Amino acid sequence: MPEPTLKFSVTCPDCALESISEMPIAVIANRLLTGKSLRLYSKCHDRYWTATYIEREKLRKSLAALSTDTNARQNPPLSEESQAEELTRDVRLDALVSA
Repeated sequence: MPEPTLKFSVTCPDCALESISEMPIAVIANRLLTGKSLRLYSKCHDRYWTATYIEREKLRKSLAALSTDTNARQNPPLSEESQAEELTRDVRLDALVSA
């Protein structure tokens, strides 16, 4: 089974051309957690460079959004009946708390 990857945009430091790069999610997460450098790549000039603080933060936000999307898919939206039951339960809890 292939390792999951993240595709993200990079800006070439030589010509400022934006392109898509791809890296294994595990590598990105490990580098962000350990503080080790992340090497980015741009095809236009066949150039590698170390990600800046801003580039690292963008990758961190992408991983956070990816995690949120995954959780949303694992917890599908409730049916109208389930939503009504949950709302009724919340109203009862609110009434208990305010009493």
